[in-house]
Amino acid sequence: MNAAWDRAFPDCIHDVAGRRFRSRMRLGLSAVTTLPWAQDVGSTSNRQAIEGVLDNAKAGLIVLDLPPGHDPLPTQGVNHWTIERHTRQLTLEHGEDPVDRWPANRKKQLNRATREGMAAEASQDLDLMVQLHQASRKRKDIRSNPFALRMLLKHLLQEPDTQAWVVRDATGEPIAGGVFHGADDGRCIYGFGGQFRSKEAGRSSRATVLLIATAMRHALEQGRSTFDFGGSQDKGVDRFYAEFGAQRIPKLRVVRIRRVWKPLLKWRRPDLFPT
Repeated sequence: MNAAWDRAFPDCIHDVAGRRFRSRMRLGLSAVTTLPWAQDVGSTSNRQAIEGVLDNAKAGLIVLDLPPGHDPLPTQGVNHWTIERHTRQLTLEHGEDPVDRWPANRKKQLNRATREGMAAEASQDLDLMVQLHQASRKRKDIRSNPFALRMLLKHLLQEPDTQAWVVRDATGEPIAGGVFHGADDGRCIYGFGGQFRSKEAGRSSRATVLLIATAMRHALEQGRSTFDFGGSQDKGVDRFYAEFGAQRIPKLRVVRIRRVWKPLLKWRRPDLFPT
C-alpha cells in the first residue's frame, strides 16, 4: 500500500517512522498525523524513528497509529500518551476453507445469499467503490473526502496484492463492495468498503458476508496467513466482525499535543485524550 500512497499523494512526507502528512491546520496548528485511510504507520516502522518524531518534531499535534502487535513506547522523556484501539483478525490455514470455522449464523447468511442469487465479482469500477464507501460513511455521519479516496483507490488497485470485489443481486444490482490489500507481514486487510441499504431486512448484511467470504478465500489462494478486518471504532461494526470468530488484536494510537493546544483540542477532539 505504501507505493500507492506515494503515487496518489506525492506531496506527503515519508520517513522511516511511516506515512505522515505535515499540515497547517486552522488557527495555525501544525500537525503530523497518520494519513486518513492509512490504518497505521506501516508494519516495517522503526521504533527508534517513531520515538524520534515524538521527541524532536515541532508540530503542535502528533498522532501516530501503530500497527497491530506493536509494543507500547516508553513514556520517559517525552510528553505523549497512548490510546488503545483494536482490530479483529482471523488466521487463514492452508488447505482449509476459512468459512468452515465461521459460527453457524454467518454460514447461514452466506448460504442464503447464494440461494438468493447474489454473486461476488472482481471489479475495477472506481466510481462504484467510492459510492459504496461514501454511502456507508454518510449513514454514520462520518466525514470523508470522495476525491482523495478515488485518487488513492486508483493507485491502490494497481498493486498486485490488492483486489476489489462487488456483490450483486440476481438482477445485477450492486449491494456491497470492498477493497482488500496486502501488508508486508502476511495480512490481507479489509481496507475500504460499504453497502447500499435496502428495505429488505438483512439483505446488505448477507451481501457483506458473501463479500468477506470471497475476499478470505482469495487471500488464502494468494498465500496470505491472516485476514485483518481493518478495525472499527463503531461498536455495531466491531460486533459484526467479532461474530465471524475474529480475535481482538490491540492497536495503539500515540498522541502528543503541545500544552498551548490542549484546551482547544480537548474541546474539539476529545477522542485524542485518554478516558
